Amino acid sequence: MDGAGDIAHPIGGSAIADPGMAAALLSGRKTQMRVLRTSPLAGAAPGDRIGLREACIAGRYEAGQIYSTSLAKAGMVIFPDGWRQHRDGSGERGRPPTDPDHKWITAMRMPEWASRATLVVEWTRTERLQRITRADVRAEGARPLLGGLLWRWPRPIPGFHARARLAFARYWDIRHSTPGERWRDDPEVVVLGFRVERRVSGL
Repeated sequence: MDGAGDIAHPIGGSAIADPGMAAALLSGRKTQMRVLRTSPLAGAAPGDRIGLREACIAGRYEAGQIYSTSLAKAGMVIFPDGWRQHRDGSGERGRPPTDPDHKWITAMRMPEWASRATLVVEWTRTERLQRITRADVRAEGARPLLGGLLWRWPRPIPGFHARARLAFARYWDIRHSTPGERWRDDPEVVVLGFRVERRVSGL
């Protein structure tokens, strides 16, 4: 979930989340993230605020109907879970978009006014990746099933895993396949502990 520009532009970085991780953040299940020492987020300090960026569809109302449009003309964005974030800062629930003709905007191009949550850094520490504990894996957003006999990540990440560390290793390697950055390479990472501030109620 490394990324890069927050609503307040505090440290030159934003957190990019897929739909499953966005849900984990907004529900409060995800309260940690690990980033490489080379990430823009590695310089975060307690009190820094990191904007959440997600893929979305730019939309506008016309005659009571919602139409997809360009970002320049957008009065709202629609997220994969159906949430509609308006340019004026308000928001509302809606049905998830299903039209295959909708044009999706990548998370990096999401406008700053559309961010629906901010991560407020509470603490940081530096350690080797493989020092992660079972409790840390849960704080990263994984869910234990059957009393911890199996672990899984929010969709769209596939699969069930027999151990928490194995679940995290596979999750990490999906995003970090470069030699020196993989789980087996045990790179040095910065761990960010944070709380999530939602920008609107009802999420």
